[in-house]
Amino acid sequence: MPINGVRFGHVAFKVADTDRSVRWYADAFGARKIYHAEAKGERPELMFLEFARGQLIELFSGGKNIPTSPPDPIGYLHICLLVDDLEQALEHLAEMNVKPVRKFIGRAEQRIAFINDPDGNSIEVMQIPPESPTYRE
Repeated sequence: MPINGVRFGHVAFKVADTDRSVRWYADAFGARKIYHAEAKGERPELMFLEFARGQLIELFSGGKNIPTSPPDPIGYLHICLLVDDLEQALEHLAEMNVKPVRKFIGRAEQRIAFINDPDGNSIEVMQIPPESPTYRE
């Protein structure tokens, strides 16, 4: 029997400049900082940004090195942010000098673009139209 009440909580990133990342996620996606804990002893500074109620990312300060990825790595690839209108989202991001790395129609009819945040983290921006088998109201 599966665990009751499971739902996604957040994804966490270590970033080089927390102020820059907070501003970028706010400007790009309207995320707002809802919690900030200062560094204390061994515990690093962290903050939660919320896109919509319960839709969070956690940022840790102190990132210094971008890891190199081997060919065909196992593990984390990207986060996905859903939008109502991909073209409007891409126009807004273009005003911030953020251009898609890739843009295509997904296998389940989703409209998809990949971008990178200021630290190079991969973000899938996706519009799921009603004709998609993954569409849910």
